Amino acid sequence: MVDRDHGPFPSDGAGSTAAPHGEPALDQHFDADGLYSLRAAVAAHATDLGAGEELVEELVVVANELASNAVRHGGGTGRLRLWRAGDLIHCEVSDTGPGLADAEVGLERVPLTAYGGRGLWVVRQMSERVDVRTGPKGATITAAFAVRP
Repeated sequence: MVDRDHGPFPSDGAGSTAAPHGEPALDQHFDADGLYSLRAAVAAHATDLGAGEELVEELVVVANELASNAVRHGGGTGRLRLWRAGDLIHCEVSDTGPGLADAEVGLERVPLTAYGGRGLWVVRQMSERVDVRTGPKGATITAAFAVRP
């Protein structure tokens, strides 16, 4: 898998970015009613993975944005995985919706007068790198963050 902006992501060959050493720290399915508990789980596990307070906040914002998009546009449910590989924490959200019409969405800032459409731009701004995989059976977006104290 290659992120068009920043380089390769390790892949398990099944279309998802794999946690390199076994199971991810967090692997949670969610729906609209589970977003609060998902944010709490991301914060707790990000801390366990070595993220400092500012990075935890960024991870929660990105996880919430990706999960909310999965609920709103990706069929109403999704799956979030969180893991650390070296100096990067990865946050991956996948859904089984219709996929994205444009895998490059969020590369350019949306005008302030537009209604919505800023979520993936925010995700891209806050992350070290972002990998978008999309197709008719869903989308998987993986954001990577440099660990910092």
